[in-house]
Amino acid sequence: MTHTTADEELEGQAALYALGALDAEEARAFESHLAEGCAACEAELREFESVVSDLAFAAHAAEPPAGVRSRLLALVSEGPGHTTKGEETLPSSGGESGGESSGDGPNVAAPQTGGARDFLVVRAGEGEWRATADPGVSFKLLFADRERATVTTLVRMEPGARIRAHRHLGLEQCLVLEGDVRSGGIEMAAGDFNCSLPGSIHNELITDGGALLLIVAPERYETLEPRASAS
Repeated sequence: MTHTTADEELEGQAALYALGALDAEEARAFESHLAEGCAACEAELREFESVVSDLAFAAHAAEPPAGVRSRLLALVSEGPGHTTKGEETLPSSGGESGGESSGDGPNVAAPQTGGARDFLVVRAGEGEWRATADPGVSFKLLFADRERATVTTLVRMEPGARIRAHRHLGLEQCLVLEGDVRSGGIEMAAGDFNCSLPGSIHNELITDGGALLLIVAPERYETLEPRASAS
């Protein structure tokens, strides 16, 4: 059933869907409704998704808790030999199970020793670029944070490449280093930053001229089926 205008109940469904607050059954039902071609509900969802994408910028700046620096330095000093298999899995590698993994541990540089022991340096030519399930998209792991269950990666998109629509399972931070990328009505260029909240949904990510992204996020996300165009 489609509508010419969204009633209060459907507006609530669209808002909860944009926030990732619907359970799996409710989310599938709402997606099925969108697939029927309801332009009113699709328009409501786009509006709520735009609001959700701006929520991160409404937060006040906060100082990190005491002890964060010492814990981070202790973690870095352990070196790559202490990481768990599969931590190099990138959310953007596709697949509901979280994409591909080499099973050999993350390919990251070891901490500098001596006077530079407090720093981890990954040189531009170091690390391995790995293909993902999305054609023309590859990634390189820079760091795996076991305490926060996040990975820091470079994601490279060749001209015309696309990353499938997906739901974020945790907070994702993305900085565009080079090129262009767009999702829905949001366009980003070099220097632009985006923070995606847990449960938020990214429409298909597309680049025209190619892009290089720096991403800090959980190692997995949930890919989604493309939505049918509203009629």
